[in-house]
Amino acid sequence: MSGQLIEFPLADGDTFAAGQILARFNCAQPEAAMARAKAEADKRADLYATQQSLKALNAYSRVELKTAQNDVAVAQAELALARTSVANCVIKAPFAGRVANTSVRNFSFVQMGAPLMDILDDGTLELELIVPSRWLTWMVIGTPFNVRVTETAQGYDAAVTRFSGRVDAASQTIKVYGRIGVRAAGLLPGMSGTAHFPDAPK
Repeated sequence: MSGQLIEFPLADGDTFAAGQILARFNCAQPEAAMARAKAEADKRADLYATQQSLKALNAYSRVELKTAQNDVAVAQAELALARTSVANCVIKAPFAGRVANTSVRNFSFVQMGAPLMDILDDGTLELELIVPSRWLTWMVIGTPFNVRVTETAQGYDAAVTRFSGRVDAASQTIKVYGRIGVRAAGLLPGMSGTAHFPDAPK
C-alpha cells in the first residue's frame, strides 16, 4: 500500500522471528473507512432483519425484501475490502530470517508497490554447484559431499538435493543444488567455496 511508515524497526543484517512486525503504516484513514463500512453493514443487516420479520407476518414486499438482502451482500463486500486495506497496514515476517537490504527508513512516505526491504531465510541456505555433466552417470539425489567455504575456512557435510533441468552444452557442465546437513553459524548467502565428492571417479 502507499502511505507513511510509522514503524520500521529493522536494519540491514538484523534477524527476526516468524510473525514479527517488519513494517507498519499509518492506518488512520483505512481504519476510519473500515468503521464506516462496518456501521453501514450493521445498518443494512438491521433493515434486512426487519423485512424478514414483516415476511413472517405476511406483511412484506418481495421487492423490498430482495433489495434489503442484496444491500446486505454489498455492504458485507465493502466491509471485507476495508478490512483488507487495514490488514495491509502491517507487514509481518512470513518466516524467521535476516534482513538483507532496506530501501526505506522509518517515517518515510512510500508508494504502492515500492520495495521496503529484502529478507531471506538464512536457516535453509542452498548450495549451488557446477559439476561435469558426465558425473550424472553416478551422482543421484542424496549423494554426500563436503564443501569447504572460503570465507569461514571450514568444511561442512552436505548432500545433493536436485539437479538443473538442462546441461550446458558448451562447457559440458550441469548445475547441481545441495543442502548442508545441519544449520551452521556464520554462513551467509553469496559465500563461495569448493565441493569435494568422495564418490567421484578418479
